Amino acid sequence: MIPHPERPLLFLDYDGTLAPIVDDPAEAWPHPAVPDLLRQLAGRHPVVVVSGRDVAALSRFLPDVSVRAAGLHGAEIGTLGETPEPAPELARLRPELDRLRAAVPDAEGIRVEDKGAAFAVHYRAAPSEAAALAALRAWASDVPDGLHAVWGKKVVELRPRDVSKGTAVTRIAREHPEHTPVYLGDDTTDEDAFAALAAETGRQPVTVKVGEGETAARFRVPDVGAAVDYLRGFAG
Repeated sequence: MIPHPERPLLFLDYDGTLAPIVDDPAEAWPHPAVPDLLRQLAGRHPVVVVSGRDVAALSRFLPDVSVRAAGLHGAEIGTLGETPEPAPELARLRPELDRLRAAVPDAEGIRVEDKGAAFAVHYRAAPSEAAALAALRAWASDVPDGLHAVWGKKVVELRPRDVSKGTAVTRIAREHPEHTPVYLGDDTTDEDAFAALAAETGRQPVTVKVGEGETAARFRVPDVGAAVDYLRGFAG
């Protein structure tokens, strides 16, 4: 049984946690219960959506939901429906990002998701995932020192080396010393947050892996539906 702390600080990944994974990231609409559930949760507890997407993209998927958001793995921190300023690291590295975006391998099924200040390259739809992965690994070998290639589920994302979901949630958790961090996430990028919360908050966080795979999380649920069911326990 996964515990429900009385005073949670809810950190929620988006893709694979609040929304099913789909081939086209532009169609990653949330689980039908999620928008109303987030509004209910936000009336009771601090809620932060933590994602590799930018805050503007999250706002399109979650209109009329006003919760805090850490976008681009923490390079943007703001509120859904508002326009955050990108981290200085992203502005400084923009020329390198533009160069790498232009050099993405031109192959069937490889698709660039432009996030404004950053970007991701998806290869889920490639006829040969092995060939696409090999091409992208060769491309990513040219990433300069200031950037970091993060490999997720059939996607590689570029971000500043010193920015991660772990640094973002640690900073936000320290703003809420009386709350217990609760983090739900499904991807390799969420492992940074699981580890950071366990190591740095001085509290025992509730970390929940959504789906299969090795994890540093303390608990696990099988899918998005089960994650939503668990979150309903905080709504009253």
